[in-house]
Amino acid sequence: MIRHVVMWKLNAEDAVGQKAAVDAMAAALEPLVGQIEGLDSLTVRADIAAVDSNWDVVLVSDHTSPEALVAYGSHPLHVVAGAVVKANTRDRVCVDFEL
Repeated sequence: MIRHVVMWKLNAEDAVGQKAAVDAMAAALEPLVGQIEGLDSLTVRADIAAVDSNWDVVLVSDHTSPEALVAYGSHPLHVVAGAVVKANTRDRVCVDFEL
């Protein structure tokens, strides 16, 4: 099992804009579970600490194998969802690790 953790800084700086961005990202990404083989779970959530050094939003997903993670990254449904993410974010960091 592979855990995929991605964090982003959002383009929006105001609370209303940030909430709309996170909601749009979650709506695009979370339904991919059950639609992409090897994607077992996926959650998108906003940071609640409101600390300037924190990232604004996180995605945590679990994949059955490293190959499933690679397939997820290039899957057409993920590419469409990724466009929503890219439209709302400016910076990204990621860590993938084995459970």
